[in-house]
Parts: sequence; C-alpha cells; structure tokens
Amino acid sequence: MGKNLQRVSDMLDGSYKGKIQVGYSKTDVKREVGDVWEDSDGVKWEQMEGYRSKVSNTPAVGLFRHKCKDCDSGLTKSYDIDTCKRYDRCYGCQTTWELDLQHLKKNKIGENGNKWQFWVRLQELQRWVSGRKELEQWIDEQDKIKNEKVYDMSVANAMANSNVDTEMKIHKKLTQ
Repeated sequence: MGKNLQRVSDMLDGSYKGKIQVGYSKTDVKREVGDVWEDSDGVKWEQMEGYRSKVSNTPAVGLFRHKCKDCDSGLTKSYDIDTCKRYDRCYGCQTTWELDLQHLKKNKIGENGNKWQFWVRLQELQRWVSGRKELEQWIDEQDKIKNEKVYDMSVANAMANSNVDTEMKIHKKLTQ
C-alpha cells in the first residue's frame, strides 16, 4: 500500500518519473473517394461517395456463383444453373450454340457438316457411361450388404444357452 500512495503523491507533486497517459486529441483526416485505410483495430475501410465502407477479406459468394463462359452473366434461374453445370453456358447461349451446330450441318457437306451428329452422339455416350458407373456402384453396395453378417448367430446362441443353464439351475433348486 505504501508504494502506491508514494506514486500517487509523486504524481500530484509532479516528480513522478514513470509512464503517464495524458489522453489523445482527435485528428480530422480528409479522405478522398477511393482511399483505403486501416484503423487501429486492423479493419480496412474504403471511402465511397458520401460514406465509408468496410472492406471484406472474404470473397463474395452469392447469387452469381455460376457464370456463363460466353456472355459472362451471373445465373440466377434454375434452368440456367442446371445448363451451366453441364455445359458451362447459360440456357440461352447453349441453345444458340446448338442451333449454330445445326446450321453448320445444313449449309456444309462433309466432315464439318456432321458436327451436330457427333456432338449429339457424344452426349448419348456420356449419359451411358455415367449410368453404367452408377449401376456398378449400386451392385458393389448390394454385394457389401450381402456379405455383412446382419445377425450374428453365435452371440444369440450363447445368450440362449446361458438362459437355459440358469433356468435349469433354478428348476433344480425348486424341485429339491
């Protein structure tokens, strides 16, 4: 207690040689639109027109998770997203691309004219391959289920035998 009282009296006298925090003064900083700065807590901010915006470290993920590789538009409709998962295009760009392939078929004779048939055949083969893989997985799962011992009879028999033994002992005690 004596040391603390001595320090307080030294502070009041002005003879204290330790660290004293007096305070701080607010500084007005003019920021221009587009300026990015970091505050004392380590948070980044960006000056916008008339307001400040917190800069996020995480990437924006949301509605436009899927984008068309041709028109680079964000996809929100379910049919656009389904088409994008298969072909990396939105529904409109995919139909335009397919129509262009059909148009090539009508106007050109020979190898270039058969691109539409080749593409359709490729899609059919890919569907067959994926169906076959799915069937093989199902067959493997069924084999695993058959090979598992669902009911282990050795445990059931042991339990039944122990019950018979105890019942026989009980009956012998009752009859004697």
